[in-house]
Amino acid sequence: MYNQLKMKSLKKQFDLITFALQHKYQLIFITLLIIHIFFRFYQLFVRANLGWDQIDSAWAAKEILVDKHFLLQGPVAKGNSGIYMGPLYYYLNAIFYFFTNLDPIASPIFVAVASIVNTLILFVITKKLFNWPIALIALFINTFSFFVIGIDRVQSAYYFIVPISYLIFYFLYKAISGEPKNLIYLAISVGLSFHIDFTSVFYPIIILFTLPFIPFNKKTFKYVLISIFVFLILLTPTLINELKSSNSVSSGMLNYLQVNYHGIHITRILQITHDAFITFEQILQFTFFRPLVYLFLPLFMIVYSLKKSNSNNKKRILKNFFQTIKLKLDFTKDKLLLFYLMILWTVIPWLILSTYSGELTSYYFGLPRDFNIAILAYLTYLLIQQKLIILKLAVIVFWGYFALSSTQSFFKYGRGDLLAIEQSVRIAIDNKQVIQFKDHDAASYVYYIYTR
Repeated sequence: MYNQLKMKSLKKQFDLITFALQHKYQLIFITLLIIHIFFRFYQLFVRANLGWDQIDSAWAAKEILVDKHFLLQGPVAKGNSGIYMGPLYYYLNAIFYFFTNLDPIASPIFVAVASIVNTLILFVITKKLFNWPIALIALFINTFSFFVIGIDRVQSAYYFIVPISYLIFYFLYKAISGEPKNLIYLAISVGLSFHIDFTSVFYPIIILFTLPFIPFNKKTFKYVLISIFVFLILLTPTLINELKSSNSVSSGMLNYLQVNYHGIHITRILQITHDAFITFEQILQFTFFRPLVYLFLPLFMIVYSLKKSNSNNKKRILKNFFQTIKLKLDFTKDKLLLFYLMILWTVIPWLILSTYSGELTSYYFGLPRDFNIAILAYLTYLLIQQKLIILKLAVIVFWGYFALSSTQSFFKYGRGDLLAIEQSVRIAIDNKQVIQFKDHDAASYVYYIYTR
């Protein structure tokens, strides 16, 4: 009897191990997603801040939910430029404010939920471009990067630049690779980008440079017409606002560009070279990598071209450097198109922003962040595949230290101001003090929702 029970117990353990091995990728994915959610939701309210962007979104939610205004303008594109994006971001934001009864606690909840969507987009597209292991490594990097964690906890319209950019990148890649139906998804993604941030102006220029590679025929023409129609629908609020407004967005944009355009200068292009590749430094977070950020993209192109289709040769690619350089470059059409898009995604913002005389911030160069994470994941996977134990160990130690360092930094992170602002407003109300309205002032908004 005892032996039978022991055999049953061993069989269950064996079945469990077998199940885990058969579904190892799915289990790793679930584990990383849980860790991701922990880092984004831990002390969500304690660490939340209410700045200009968050209060702007809060007042917009109030206009939609309380005043029943049908907004045609979205977030301002840049300071006092007079340029506004589409309003869909405000309507998405209003959903979260509806469930919190306009409490600004909706702000950190909104961005935390959005971070899950972002990481799923990163995982799914990377998996489609490469494979399961590379997608999981990309998910690991995204989950533990302290820079990404920080971005994932601050609500703003421009937060969506990265996921929308990766979607546009993928659908455009599929479209120029001979799958024209993806033009519809491309149109939807580009249309949505015009509700997020002014960096969306880069996409039409990028698409223009890819037109020669789109196979035009009757089928493609049908998808092009549908795509234009879909794109115009998504721009409808902006177009209506343009017709109704006496101070049009287009004239504001033209005036802004005239003031801030200083032409193309080699000196300026060279000055912001590092900015064009800054996402590699931000992701890796160690200053050691600062002078090396220019190397990752060309290195990826080289090793990805050396990758043979024969799976038996995959592990031998970097076995010996001198053997590696003897391998023939395998430039297939799909690889060349992928490289071409990566170059456009990096170079177009770089060149255009070099003509801009205003203040530049790092998020303007954030378009390639997700596929840069994928590049780092691919290079990591390639190194792990090698037979040299010391090479495998070095990679594992590095990413292990990366995760540990980020985790330590995360737990040292300070408190935000949301709860402090709410407490100070409650005290003011208890003392019968009136907080006067101030534009984009957090206390003014909290006072409004507590006294309305």
